[in-house]
Formats: sequence, C-alpha cells, structure tokens
Amino acid sequence: MKTITYKFADGTVSTVEVTGELYSIHKELEQQEKRNHWRETRRHISLDFLSESGIEFESPDDEPLAALIKQENNQEFDRLLASMLNIKQIELFKLKIVDRLTESEIARLTGVSQQAISQRLQTIFKKLKKLF
Repeated sequence: MKTITYKFADGTVSTVEVTGELYSIHKELEQQEKRNHWRETRRHISLDFLSESGIEFESPDDEPLAALIKQENNQEFDRLLASMLNIKQIELFKLKIVDRLTESEIARLTGVSQQAISQRLQTIFKKLKKLF
C-alpha cells in the first residue's frame, strides 16, 4: 500500500492509502497536469519580463500591445511592423489595437465590408504570430 497526500486550498492536509496500481495512475495524472500547465504557460511573456527588458507601459489599464505601439521611442517595434506588414495593414492593425475600434466600426470608417476587415486582420495576426 502506498499513500497519497492531498493539500487543500484551505491548508488542510489529508492522506489516503491506495494500492500500487492506483498510486501509479495518480502519479501519471499529476505528471500530465504538470505537462499541460507547462504547455499552456510557456508561450506567455510576463509583464515583469517586459519591464526588465526596458519596455514600460503607460498605465495598468492599457492593453500591453497597444501601450507598446504607443511608445514614442519604440522605433525597433515600428521597424519590425514595417518589415512584416504593408502600410495599409499597419494602419488597420493600429485602428484595431491602439484605437480599439471594432471590426464593424473599422468597416464603416474604411467603406469595406466587415468580413473583409475580419479576413485582413486574420492575415495580419498570422504574420505577426511568426514574429512573436
């Protein structure tokens, strides 16, 4: 018989005795949970990491990407955008991210259908996904 120890959120601890087969299944499930958590979190960049890298945000309420784009001294980001997107794509990207317009608002503003705006944004985000 092997023991499994559970620690609950309220701080209480409980120990259960189980057979070797159940113990091995439990350990495998724990390992799978750790792998899933790692897979999910490895793509995320923390705000602390960005701050340590010299990227500061205007306010905590700002969307981080919009704040990054708004920075006056961020020529490197502008160069990266220019290398990945054409002028119209950059304008559309900024309308969506910086100005926070909806696809229907952008469609009305530009005189293009909402579906076309949606497809163009998908293309832009696919290109930028390669960058990040």
